[in-house]
Amino acid sequence: MKMFNRLTTMAVLAGLGLAAVPFGAAEAQWVFLARKALGRIHQMTEGAQNGRPGYDFATVLLDASADKVYSTAYELARKNKSVRILMHDAAARRLQIAEGDRTATLNVVPFNEDVAQILIAGHAGQGESGTASMVVQAVLRVCKEMNKHCEVGG
Repeated sequence: MKMFNRLTTMAVLAGLGLAAVPFGAAEAQWVFLARKALGRIHQMTEGAQNGRPGYDFATVLLDASADKVYSTAYELARKNKSVRILMHDAAARRLQIAEGDRTATLNVVPFNEDVAQILIAGHAGQGESGTASMVVQAVLRVCKEMNKHCEVGG
């Protein structure tokens, strides 16, 4: 019986060791993909419908802490004389601004200590192209202020 238990234990340990190999490879692939995604701005626009304004969305992953990303975005908004801050919540890392009759909301979401995602949703302007939209320009300003290379993804 002892031999059976020893063989069973060895088989279980060997199986656990083999199970860890694919996880390590999968983790390495995830890290590779995450690095490729850093700084790539993804943007989507929903046009106006039935008299309602359209919406513009942008998101980007940055290799920085969420608190640093939020404080940078907040300081840029605070210093920008053409926008009004409607709401800011540093604990939730959420900021809402207005420029004229258009508003935008920015959220910063932490993935870990060193990676954060910016999500911005705002009203789309008439005839704005994806790269010229207010929300994409806001993301680009945060990237530039933080010395991060960002570009609009395809």
